[in-house]
Amino acid sequence: MLKKLTLAATISFLLAGNAFAEGLTLTAGEFVQNNDGTVTHTPTGLIWQACSVGQTWNGATGTCADAAENYSYADAMKITSEFAGQKDWRMPNVAELNSLIDLRKNQPAINKSLFPQTSSDNFWSSSLYAQYADSTSYTYAWQINFSTGVNDYSYYGDNNVRLVRGTPLATTLRLADFVDNNDGTVTHTKTGLTWQRCAMGQTWNDGGCDGKSTTYAQDKAIKLTSTLGGQSDWRLPSLRELQTIVDYSAYKPATNVIVFPDAPSVEFWTTTQMAGDYNTSYAWIVNFETGGSSYSGKTSYAYSARLVRGSMTAGTTTTPVVSGGVDLVPTITGTPNPATVNGNITFTATLTNKGSGTATDAKLSFGLPKNTVSLVTKPDECNFTGLSVVCSVGNVVPNGSITKAVTVKMTKAGGLSFGVTTWSAEKDVNMKDNIARATVAIRK
Repeated sequence: MLKKLTLAATISFLLAGNAFAEGLTLTAGEFVQNNDGTVTHTPTGLIWQACSVGQTWNGATGTCADAAENYSYADAMKITSEFAGQKDWRMPNVAELNSLIDLRKNQPAINKSLFPQTSSDNFWSSSLYAQYADSTSYTYAWQINFSTGVNDYSYYGDNNVRLVRGTPLATTLRLADFVDNNDGTVTHTKTGLTWQRCAMGQTWNDGGCDGKSTTYAQDKAIKLTSTLGGQSDWRLPSLRELQTIVDYSAYKPATNVIVFPDAPSVEFWTTTQMAGDYNTSYAWIVNFETGGSSYSGKTSYAYSARLVRGSMTAGTTTTPVVSGGVDLVPTITGTPNPATVNGNITFTATLTNKGSGTATDAKLSFGLPKNTVSLVTKPDECNFTGLSVVCSVGNVVPNGSITKAVTVKMTKAGGLSFGVTTWSAEKDVNMKDNIARATVAIRK
C-alpha cells in the first residue's frame, strides 16, 4: 500500500496537436523560425538555438557549419552564450530536451529542417539523476541520444550540447494538478488525461493498489480493455502521454506515489513504435524505476501496462520560474496527540520563506492519506481535490510566515502520518525541505 510521500511528480511538458497525442513528432507548424539561428516552439514558449554548441549558423543557407563540440557534464554546465542579441542561454533540463525528439525519425531523431546538421549523438541535459543526486563521487545527469531518442542517465563521457532560453519547463508535477475521481482513477488537469491509479493486474482497494502488475507482450497490451469508473474507452498510452506521469526527481518508482500508490518500479509498454527499420519489431517503453525511456522487442519481452483515457490538452505549460532566493520551508504539527478513533485531529502547517527573494503565488498542500482519513474542516480559501487540500497563500516575503490548518478524522487505530508540501511560481533553491510530516497516534 502507500509507502511514501513525494513532491508532486513531474510533467515533462504539455504537447499540442494530434501528433503529440499519438506520440509521434514535432511538426514545423508548431515552430517559428526567427531567421537569426533560433527557433521558437510555440506550445512551450521555449526558444532554441538551431545549431549545437560548436557549430556556426549560416543565415544565407539556413544550415549549421562545422562540427558540434563535445563537453563533460561539468563543462557543459559552465557554457555561456551571447547569440541573437540574448545572453540568457542555458542548458535545457531533461523535460525540455525530450520535447525536441521526433519519434517518427532516427539518425537523427529530430526535425532536420528546424535543427540542421544535428548529430546522432548523446546530448546533455542539466537535470541530475534522482538516485544519485547527492553523490559526492560522481555526477549523474540525464542525457538523450538523438540517434534514436532514448533518454538515460550517465556520469561519464563527453556529449553534445544545444542551448535554450525561456521559462523552464517543470520537472516535477504538483499534486494539486490531479483530481481524485473517487473510483480508482485520477484526472490530470494540466494534460486533460484520466489515468487508472493502479497498473493492470493490481486491484484498487481502500486508497491503494493490491497485488502485482501483470506483464504482457506489446500486442496483448494494446488490446487491453477496462470498464473502471464506468468508462469503456481505456487504452494503452503513447510514449508522450506516459512520460507526463514520470517524476525525474523521484526514483523507484519515478512517479508520484500519492497519485499512483504502490506503483511498480518496472518497465511499462506504450503504443508508440520505433522509427525507421525498427518500426515493425520494436516499441517504446518507460522504466518507472529510473524514469528513462527506451525501446524493446514487441514480442520478445513482457512488460506492465497502465491505461489512460481522453486526449492531451493543447496549450502552453505553466511551469516554475527559475529565480534564485526563494526557499520555502513548511512545518506541521497535529493535535491532540494521541487522538481517538473518529475524533477530530487538527493539523497546523506554517510556511516560512527562508530565502532572500519574495515567493509569488505560494501554495501549501495537505496530503490526505488513503481513504481511512476524512476531511472535517478546511479554510474557505483552500480547495479540496479528493487527494489533498491546497491552500493558495499569495506572496511570501523573505522571513515571512503564513499558517493554515485543516481538521480531519481517522477511522482506524494506529499511527497517522500526515504530510504537507509547498511551492511557488519560482523554483525553490532547496527543494529538499519542501516537505514536512507529523505523526499522531490514534487510539480506540
